[in-house]
Amino acid sequence: MGYRIGIGKVRYMRIHRRKKEKTGDPLKDNMDLSQRYQEVQKMKLEPGLEQNLQTLQQVCGYSQDLKIRRFNINGQIPAALVYLDDMVNTLSVEEILRVLMVDVQRIEGWQKDRSLLRSAIKDLLIINSVEETDSIGELFLKMTHGNTALLVEGQAAAFVCGTVDIKNRDITEPLSETNIRGPRDGFVESLCINITLIRRRIRVPHLWIETFEIGSLTKTQVAIAYIKGLADEKMLEELRSRLERIDTDAILESGYIEQYIEDQPFTLFPLTLRTERPDIVCSSILSGRVAVLVTGSPHVLVLPADFPMFFQASDDYYEKPPQGSFVRILRWIGAIISVFLPGFYVAVVNFHQELLPTALLLRVTASREGVPFPVIAEILIMEVLFEVLREAGIRLPVAVGPAISIVGALVLGEAAIRAGIVSPAVVIVVAMTAIANFSNPVFSMAIVLRILRFAFTILAAVFGLFGIQFGILLLVVHLCSLRSLGIPYMSPLAPNIPSDMKDNFLLAPIWARTTRPKILGRREPVRQSPGQMPHPGKHSQEEIKGGNKDKNR
Repeated sequence: MGYRIGIGKVRYMRIHRRKKEKTGDPLKDNMDLSQRYQEVQKMKLEPGLEQNLQTLQQVCGYSQDLKIRRFNINGQIPAALVYLDDMVNTLSVEEILRVLMVDVQRIEGWQKDRSLLRSAIKDLLIINSVEETDSIGELFLKMTHGNTALLVEGQAAAFVCGTVDIKNRDITEPLSETNIRGPRDGFVESLCINITLIRRRIRVPHLWIETFEIGSLTKTQVAIAYIKGLADEKMLEELRSRLERIDTDAILESGYIEQYIEDQPFTLFPLTLRTERPDIVCSSILSGRVAVLVTGSPHVLVLPADFPMFFQASDDYYEKPPQGSFVRILRWIGAIISVFLPGFYVAVVNFHQELLPTALLLRVTASREGVPFPVIAEILIMEVLFEVLREAGIRLPVAVGPAISIVGALVLGEAAIRAGIVSPAVVIVVAMTAIANFSNPVFSMAIVLRILRFAFTILAAVFGLFGIQFGILLLVVHLCSLRSLGIPYMSPLAPNIPSDMKDNFLLAPIWARTTRPKILGRREPVRQSPGQMPHPGKHSQEEIKGGNKDKNR
C-alpha cells in the first residue's frame, strides 16, 4: 500500500510539473508564502477562457475540490462555472446552467453586440446575487465563501454568483451553559446564523453590525454588534482600533481575538465574558456593551466585562427575585469556599489550633495519626489528583468520562485514607472545595479560582492566616487596578455605584431595575418607566367592591 501511494504521488508531481512547463506558471515552487501572496494579488483575469481556467488551477495547485463545468451560452459562447466542492448549493448551480443555456435566448441583440452580454447575464441571474471582479485573489476568496464563478470567453472579468450552502451545526442548547428556565438555542460556528439569533431578539435598525477581515491566510470574518446611540462612541473607537491593529496569519477561534484586545494581558482573570447563549449577549448589548462574533466559533465575546458578571446566570432573571438572589449568594459563598477553605484548614491546623473547639481539634489530631506527610503535602497531593481526574473526565468520551471520574475519585480517596497517606479531614476539605467550584456558571472564572486556591494554600502553609490576609489584600488591589475596554473591572463595587447594586449580590425585581448601569448606559440611562410595581388598579378594586355589594343584596 505504501508503494502504491508513493507511485501515485510521483505521477501527480510529474503531471503537475509538465502542466507548469507548458503554460509557464509565474508561481514557482521555490517561492515563499509572502512572495506567492503578493504575486497572486497582482494577477488579473484575461479575455481568454482557457487561460483563466489554467491560472485558477495553478493558483490552487490543481486541488481536487476545485470543480470546473464547461458549457456554451446559447450553444455559441464558451463559458465555465468554477466552484469548490461541498460549499455550494448544487441546485443553484444547475439553475444557473439552465438559465444561461436556455433562457438567454430571450435577450435580443447580444449576439450582434457582445458588449450587451454582461448586462444580459446580470438580468437573467436574478435569483442570485451577482458581482464582478477581475482579480484572481479576490475571486478565489469569494469562492471559499461558497460562491460560484462564471467565466465567459472574451470577458476579462468573472461573474460571482451567490450559491452558498455550507453545512452548519444545528442550533442546540450549549452543553457548558445549561439552564433550568429560559431559551434553549445557542450560537453555532456560522457568523450569519449567530447574527440572525441576535436580530430575532433585538428588532430595531439601531442594532449595528460592523465586520472586519482578520488573518492573512484564514481571512476570518470578525463582527462587532452594538446598539447605535447607546454604546459609548469612545469605547467603540477603541475596540475598532484594537481589532485593526491585529496583524497575523490566522484567527481560528474567538480566543485568539480575546488575547489581542484585552486591556491587561498579564492577569489570571478573564477581562471578556465568553458565552454561547444569545439571551446573555442580547442582554449585554441592551445594557450598552459590545459583542464580538468570530466566524467558526460559537463563543461570543462581551465587552466590557466586570467581575460580578462572572457569577450571574441567565436563569437568575427568569425566576422570581428571592430565588435568583438566593442562588446568586450561594455562588459567591461557593467561590469563597473554593479559594480559601484548603488554605484556612492548613493555617488552623499548623498555626492557629486555638481557633478550633477542643473536641474537633482532638478528632482532627487523632485522624492524622500515622500520616507520614505534613498537612500542606496532603492538601497538595489530593488537590493535584482531583484536578487530574477532572481533566481526564473532560477529555474522555462522554459515555464513560463522568463515570470514570466519579469512581476514580471515590476509589482514590478511600484507598488513600486506608493506606494512611492522607487523613479523612483532608479528603472532606478537598471534596468540598471541588463541589463549591462547580457552582460557578462561567468556566473561565472557575479555572481562575482553582489556580488561586493553590496560591492561598501555599501562603497559609508559610505564614498562616496572616498569609491569607496578605494574599487577600494583594488580590483586591490587583482586581481594582484592572480595566476591561477602559471600564473599571470591579464596578459597581469599586468605584462604588449604589444605583447599580440592584443587579449584583442580590437581584431586585425587574420593575425596580429602571436604569441601565451608570458607566455603560449614561447615553440612555432610563431603561423603563418607573412605578410599574404590580398592584390592583383602581378600576379593579371598584369592580371587586361592586361585586361584594351585589352579593350582600
